[in-house]
Amino acid sequence: MKLLTSTVTALLLVAGLNGCGSDNDDTSALPAENYDAKSAGIISAKTLAHYIEDWESNRPANVTGRLVIFQAGDTSDHKFLKHDDKNVFVYQIPEGGACDPSYMRHDGIANIPGALLDGPHVDGMINMFGIDPEKDYVVFAVGKGATTMREVVRSWWVLHYWGWSSERLAFLNGSVTYDFSADASLASYLVDSPTPPLDPANYTHYSMKSVNNLRSDLQVYIAEMMQIASANDQSGYFIADARGTEEYTGEKYSRTADLNCGPNHDEQCYSPMQGHIRGAVDLPYTDLLIMDDQTQDITGDGVVDQNDASFKFRSPAELADIFAQKGYKEGDEIVTYCRTGRKATVTAIAAYAALNYPVRMYDGSWIQWGEMADRVDVNGTQIVPADSHLNLNQPQYTVVTHYVDPEYTQSAAPYQIDLDAESSEKIKEEDEAYIAQ
Repeated sequence: MKLLTSTVTALLLVAGLNGCGSDNDDTSALPAENYDAKSAGIISAKTLAHYIEDWESNRPANVTGRLVIFQAGDTSDHKFLKHDDKNVFVYQIPEGGACDPSYMRHDGIANIPGALLDGPHVDGMINMFGIDPEKDYVVFAVGKGATTMREVVRSWWVLHYWGWSSERLAFLNGSVTYDFSADASLASYLVDSPTPPLDPANYTHYSMKSVNNLRSDLQVYIAEMMQIASANDQSGYFIADARGTEEYTGEKYSRTADLNCGPNHDEQCYSPMQGHIRGAVDLPYTDLLIMDDQTQDITGDGVVDQNDASFKFRSPAELADIFAQKGYKEGDEIVTYCRTGRKATVTAIAAYAALNYPVRMYDGSWIQWGEMADRVDVNGTQIVPADSHLNLNQPQYTVVTHYVDPEYTQSAAPYQIDLDAESSEKIKEEDEAYIAQ
């Protein structure tokens, strides 16, 4: 239970829901230039204020439960969205959202750092906050900051993966500071403190098992990703690398969470190979966001710079143009990845919630893929033998642009690579078994 409590609290809400695919419940027409007409998915500050004002009268059709808002951090002036703790609840969660690289799950072949939460963790989270998976409407809202949103989207993703209806799941476009604090007409929707946390003695006993709608097919694991990458004909797939151009090309090395490399084992470690998955398109997650509309010091650091931009999703029309320019064709299945799954979740939600494109996520991302190489790590250990079926530094799997010197190469030990494994769907099997209990 210690892992459950610490992970859920630190991560908060958990790691991110997987919400992509053709099972999108929100079938309303998509607005061309903004999200004001969206009742779920990506919603505007105007819509959220409308809900907060009178939830019982204004809640979306078919929603019978409460409005539960998870605000990641406070605003620049230390405010929170308004709540009555009867119909509307606002819980504060860490600004890091679901970013917890210490949490690992083994997919059968290797560990995935910062993986999607398992069933007990998710159930622990919904019980911690007393949210009903069959009735309540959940919104994730970023208090302030640029990087926070790419972490918190993981919370949205994980709930949807575990079956939370997309009609009752939303993400505030932008941040509370940017819209509510900066807009005089919305400032009245802010208060000094969030809803008090529940007393553990009063935790409820909800479970995603009651929903029984696990979307396990929305995740891609490494064995299937190898098949997609090595296929002679990749038509029908659109592999999106969300990290950023410099990491895509290998100009900027993809780092790991460890600082035990270098001659004294106290420096930054990096993935042994740099480059990108074969067939992947360079589609930085920042291309999908508004990064240049800063007008005031949103972060409160005394400087007005790009960190003070709204980081709102671009309009559905703009997003469709971006995907098309990168080569996306109607009907293609998007498979997205980044370094640790956070930036890729931004891409996934943009494609799914704004455009209703079919999307799956390779959750292992480069932190796992880039480790599977015929290289020696910082401890002098051979990571993957050259003749192994898991050796991915081969042209049928990876466009390798650089290798990292062994002295700065991430240790293979935390990944617990099973060189004899053929299947990487252990997580899927575990999650399906949990729901079926």
